[in-house]
Formats: sequence, C-alpha cells, structure tokens
Amino acid sequence: MKKFIALSAVAAMATVSFASGGPATSSDDLRAELEQLKAQIAELKEAQSKINIAALKKQIREVKAHDAGDNIKWNVDFRTAYDVIGYKNACPDCNTNNWNQIFTNRLWLGMGFAPTSNLVFKGLLSYYKMYGQLARVNQGFNYFDWIVNETPNPAGELRVKEAYWLYLGDSFLGSGIPWTASLGRRPATDGLLINYREDQDPKSPLGHIINTEFDGASFKFKLGDAVGVPGMYFKLCMGRGMTNAHTRYYNLVPGYNTDDIMIANQAPGNYRKANGWNHTDLFGFIFVPYDDGQYSVHTTAFKAWNMPGMVMAQTPYFAQVGDYYGAAISLLAQGIGDGINDFLDDTNAFVSFAWSKTDPKGNNQMQGFYHPQMGYIGAAPGENKTGNSIYAGVNFPLDALISGTRMGLEYNHGSKYWRSMTYAEDTLAGSKMATRGNAYDVWINKDLIGKALTAQVRYTYMDYDYTGSNGFFGAGSAPVDVDSQLGRAMNAMQKAQDIRVYLRYRY
Repeated sequence: MKKFIALSAVAAMATVSFASGGPATSSDDLRAELEQLKAQIAELKEAQSKINIAALKKQIREVKAHDAGDNIKWNVDFRTAYDVIGYKNACPDCNTNNWNQIFTNRLWLGMGFAPTSNLVFKGLLSYYKMYGQLARVNQGFNYFDWIVNETPNPAGELRVKEAYWLYLGDSFLGSGIPWTASLGRRPATDGLLINYREDQDPKSPLGHIINTEFDGASFKFKLGDAVGVPGMYFKLCMGRGMTNAHTRYYNLVPGYNTDDIMIANQAPGNYRKANGWNHTDLFGFIFVPYDDGQYSVHTTAFKAWNMPGMVMAQTPYFAQVGDYYGAAISLLAQGIGDGINDFLDDTNAFVSFAWSKTDPKGNNQMQGFYHPQMGYIGAAPGENKTGNSIYAGVNFPLDALISGTRMGLEYNHGSKYWRSMTYAEDTLAGSKMATRGNAYDVWINKDLIGKALTAQVRYTYMDYDYTGSNGFFGAGSAPVDVDSQLGRAMNAMQKAQDIRVYLRYRY
C-alpha cells in the first residue's frame, strides 16, 4: 500500500510537470523539481507511517462481526393451496360426506446464522392454517408431536418446526475424514425422493420410510475421499419423539389418570414421571455407499422403542405397546445416460424398497385387536409382523411444451402389515407412503417467476387393500381386509383422493 501511494504521487507530479505545455526547462530546473518531489514523498511517507494498518483492519473486522451478530438471515416460504379431498368407504349404504374442498395457508419462516466458518444455526417457524367453514370438533391427535407442524388447523398457531446447530469438522480425531455433528429439533420431513413432489431440496431422512418430526442428534462422516468411493458417507441418527414426564403443573390427585388407572394419595410434583410410560426413542443410521452426482445408492436402518397405540378393552386406552424396526434401500438416477439428449440429461428416476417389523412388548397386539365374535384380528398377542413397500417414480422437464415446468409420475405399493413412520407427509387425504395397497401420484410443478413464485397441480390416489394404513401401532394398525364382511361393517376406508393446486412464494 505504501509503495502504491508513493508511486501514484510521483506519477501525478511528473505528469503535471511534463504536460505543462511550457518551454523546455534546463537541467537545473529539472534537478530542482526532482528535489521538491523527493521532499513531498518524504512527507507522505512520514504521514503514512503514523497510520496503524493492523488496528484499522481489526476495527473493520469488529464492525463486520457486530453487524453479523445483530442480524439473522431470514427466508420466506409461503404457500396457498386448494385441496379437493374425496373418500370412498366400504359400506355402500352408510351416509358419509365423501368430498370436501379445503383452503390452506402455510408459512415457513427460515432462519440461519454462522458465527464461524464451521458452526451454523438453522431454524424454521411454521404456520399452517385451514380457513373457511368447518366443524369445530375434538382435535384428537392433530397436535401430536410427530405431526404438529404438518397438519393444518383452525387456530393457525406459529410453532417451531426446526431448530438445530450444525458443526462442520475438517478431520475426525485426526483421521482426515470430514464430519458434522448436529443437535436439536431435526429437519426430518420431506426427505429424499418425496422432495421431488414437494419441489424442494431433500431433508435428512429417506422419505420412503420416515417423514416424522422429532428432536435428537446426528453425526455424519464423509468417507468418499478416504476410501476412494465417490460420495460415500455414514450418518448416525438418534431421536426422541415423546417424553415420559407430566407437564409442570400436572396435579396428581385422587381419581383417575388419562389411562383410567386409579391413583390416590400421590403428591403433585413438577415433571413427575408418567406412570406406565417410557421414552419413545429412535436410533439408526443412513449409509450412502456410492454417489457420483448422477447415480447413487441410499440405505437406512433403525429401531424405535416404546411405540404408542390404542389398546382395545372395555374402555379403550392409549398405551405403549412395543418396539419397531425399519429399513430401506433407494436407487436414484439424476440424469439418464451420458449426453444422449437434453431431455434424458434432466430426467430423474428412482426405485426404493422398504421393510418394517413390529416387536410387541409382552402380550400386546401391535397390529391387531380382539373381536368378541371373530376372535383375534391381525397379529395375535405378542406376535411380531413384517411388512414391505415398493416406491418408484420418474420426473422430467416439459420445457418443449411449457418452459420452466416439470412433471412427475410416482407409484407405491404396501403389503398387509406394512408400517411406515410417515405420519407428517403433507398429503391431506392421508400418507400415500403408508398405503397398504396401491397409491398413484401425478404432479406438475411450474416456475412462474423463477423460483420466487411457483405453482403446482397434483393428483394423489390411494386404493386401500387393508385398514390401518395411517394408524399407530396398536389396534388402529390392525389390517382388516377392506372388502371383507368385517371391513364393510367397520365402514373401512376403501379409496382416498387428493387434488391439490397451489401458488408458492419463496425468497
């Protein structure tokens, strides 16, 4: 910097001297001018030496840090949707309201801040509201922790959907393997594969088997460079979906608790353990053995403890009935072939297989119940059951017809005892991933003003072979044949449809 200032001064003065347009000067005159320039340069150097460059740089850094510390970066995702919901029940003579139209507004306020280059905070506030005329009935499980931000409700509360910090490490224990650690309210909905329909980047889990809100932690290890396999990584995931504690001002007084079990002479206490309940925990991993940016393989496996469900008794009650295992493998192509044509280069195709198993605690029925006339329906007491699901899809550009447009076609099939953890899937008629039977999805996403304003038209059709697709893990998960005598007597759900049109603003 000092040299630059000095040279600039010499150049400026020399230019004035030689461009003055006056008569030729003598050597004495030139010598005098040079001496004058030297004196001026000496003055400049003396003045500049008094400037503390290091102190000035520190002040600039402090100003930048202060400004950054006072400002979280926000983003907005606002969607107005119109859903037409249709149902067909197995009982042909039952009087049911089969169709309804629902308007919703969904607002996501995203936030982020990085105080250092390797530490990031992420958060997401959610508002999801139905509006129009509707019946005010018992909300039931509408506010259940796993789905609380994915179910529109009349009141439209603003809630925390995500809140977590993420640490990015360059070398795990000096191994040279990059890694990350994260803790908080997890980004656990709209994962890979389901994200295409939702027109957004994928969140953490594989969307085929997990689409559920929870709090927990994750640890990811990028193994690709260390083992020489493109994109390989291993990620540990753990979460807690329900606590076993009462709320702070829950008073235990003589009478009955929520499970209709007599309690007496128990003093009130803050966060007292809920009798008969344990923590609902999950532990598992995601392993990507290969990902070259075009072709990739994604796997996951996990166990969840103390899953809830309804127990059928003289007075039915909600309880924890056992454990649950899940696994999935997904094959994804983001572009087909190598430069065959632009259409195939921009086409995504995938196929995924998932497996589930229930493990009852004691003589509980995790996917069954007892019928007084017909005996045990579904899984018997203490009996575990396995299920499976296939999920396939393709999506491609329609630029040849309408610019900035993509179309997707998807298919699901779930077996009799298939049980997914996709309660928070944003399909108002029910989770298509949980379907015991066949589900079909066709969607068109259109960019109206880049990604700032987009639109979607989507049709989801679910054809149920068995009941319990959207149930928890007790009697509500029992697979009753929809076309059976019992299915008709229960007025079982036979078909469900959801036609959705939305406009979405993102910034």
